[in-house]
Amino acid sequence: MDKLTREIHEHEQIVEAMAFFENFLKTITNNDVDHYLERLHKFTDEYIVEHFRFEEQEIFPLILQQGSSEEKAFIEELQEDHRKILDALAEFITVISSYREHPNKEEVKNIIKSSEIVVSQVILHARKEDKKLFPALKNYRL
Repeated sequence: MDKLTREIHEHEQIVEAMAFFENFLKTITNNDVDHYLERLHKFTDEYIVEHFRFEEQEIFPLILQQGSSEEKAFIEELQEDHRKILDALAEFITVISSYREHPNKEEVKNIIKSSEIVVSQVILHARKEDKKLFPALKNYRL
C-alpha cells in the first residue's frame, strides 16, 4: 500500500472511531466505563500514536523539505496538534488510572470531561487534515 493510500485509510479509521466515541460520551453510564476505557486505550495505542508516528516520519518531512512556506507552516501546526493531543491523552490516562474499577458518578463526570477534550482535539485535527493536508498531498509523490 503506498503512503498516500495508507494515510487516507488510517485517517478514515480514526474519524469513524472518533464518531463512535463522541456518541458514546453522550450515553456513558457507570456500567459502560470499563468497556469504553478499554476501547479508547486500545484505540489510542493502535491508531493515534501509530498514525502520528507515520505522519511525522513519512509524510511531514517530505512537505517540510519540498513544500511552500504556507504548507510548511501548516505542517508545523499539525505537529503542534500532535503534541497537544498526546499531552491530552497522557492526562486522560492519568485521570482514568486514578479511579477504581467502577467509578462513582463524580469520577465518571471527570472521565467524560477528560475524554471529551481528547475526542474534540482529534476531530478538529482530522478536519484540518481533510481540508488542507490531503489536497496538498496530491501534489507530492509518496
